Amino acid sequence: MHRQRLPHIFRRRRGKFLLTSLVLLLLGLVADRFVAPRHLPWRPLDMDAPIGLATGTKITLIAFAPSKVCLNKLAEANHLSHTQAAPKHQGHCGWSVATTMTEANRVSFRPHTVTQQCPLMIASYIWLGDVDKQARTLLGSPLVKVHHAGTYSCRRQRGNGSGAWSEHAFANAWDITGFELKDGRVISVLKDWNNTNTKLSGKERRARARFLRKARDRACRLFRVVLSPDYNAAHRDHFHLDNGPALSCR
Repeated sequence: MHRQRLPHIFRRRRGKFLLTSLVLLLLGLVADRFVAPRHLPWRPLDMDAPIGLATGTKITLIAFAPSKVCLNKLAEANHLSHTQAAPKHQGHCGWSVATTMTEANRVSFRPHTVTQQCPLMIASYIWLGDVDKQARTLLGSPLVKVHHAGTYSCRRQRGNGSGAWSEHAFANAWDITGFELKDGRVISVLKDWNNTNTKLSGKERRARARFLRKARDRACRLFRVVLSPDYNAAHRDHFHLDNGPALSCR
């Protein structure tokens, strides 16, 4: 009796599978027509589109693809000045494929160059375009320069001789200390995160704090790990952004 029922069960399950597949196909066709591509994980990443629901997922997928896929994607960016960096191997540290940028989305850097693994640079490029929009909206002036503490450092996570290696050991992390606007203001993570700079008006202090939190929150949609002063005292003066295997937004 049990064997006699098996063909019927298989036919019923096959029917459900085909029906489910048809529904998913129709939903995909509807989404392709009415939903912006940046929200759809199966559509190609547009380097110059606003951040979408699927942007972070697309960056992660690119990270698992061959390096050529990522480098070709960088070449699609409208406003990115970069060159491929020479391979670097320093014991456990270094990289095989990385790129050095000097300007991204019309934003320059202090220090002048930033060398990163390619997927991290994609996330950085998109994020900087978004941070510029937030600066214009919340602070009334475009972003022109990012102050940073570098990407590469051959060290472990806790700075000692044991434990897991930091993503900085592979140029897969970037520490941001401040943002310089066209009107000359410098928004400092250390000075402006906690709204304590008494030399500024209350309105200006609140605007700077909102801007920094918005920059952190938007980064969480692109990078796998984002650590801010909310994480611990070691990050009181910078944002840590990386595309390692962990997942955290603090």
